[in-house]
Amino acid sequence: MLLFALLLAPCSLFAQSLTVNAPFDPAHYQPLDGPQRFHRWMMEDGGSAAIHVQSLTSATYLQFIADPSAWNRSAGGFARRLGSGYGANLIQNSVHESLAAAIGGDPRYFACACSGFFHRSGYALQMTFLTHAHSGRLILDVPQLAGVYTGSMAEAAWWPQHYSALTQGVQTGHIQVGLIAAIHLAQEFSPEFKRMVHWPKAGNRE
Repeated sequence: MLLFALLLAPCSLFAQSLTVNAPFDPAHYQPLDGPQRFHRWMMEDGGSAAIHVQSLTSATYLQFIADPSAWNRSAGGFARRLGSGYGANLIQNSVHESLAAAIGGDPRYFACACSGFFHRSGYALQMTFLTHAHSGRLILDVPQLAGVYTGSMAEAAWWPQHYSALTQGVQTGHIQVGLIAAIHLAQEFSPEFKRMVHWPKAGNRE
């Protein structure tokens, strides 16, 4: 539960700035073209809040558990973890977006057409592993998963020597998948988050 709270709390703040796509409608679906994909890639690499939230959340969690231990829990250690997170996320975004363009997958998150907390939550978690193809059908989101684990394994490669890309890298990848799930939950419930933090002014209450 503590890990989930660390993941979801900053993601709920991130949700305030989100414009979430309407539920997927095959009849009106327009795939991303090349310029749109490139713009999205640039936004993910610093033009939006996403990479900053992910990097900060990851660094905060690793600081909390003091991993890597050689970096300590000092301000310098946090700076190293934060820089490491940015590097891993840059690699992750590059792999994700380039592979999605190659296979025709859609990297965007579309809100659930369903209602109810449990149905919407289940959909958000499901879309951590699935995406829409150009045909509109759901397929395994190989680009996103490849990006997550490639970035995490690359990150482990520049950690202290006793860390292994195949061990710690994969473990960190699992954490990143959890972070993506938390972000999807934040995206799905962003309208509710926005209403929670934008209370009506006293003069406007009926």
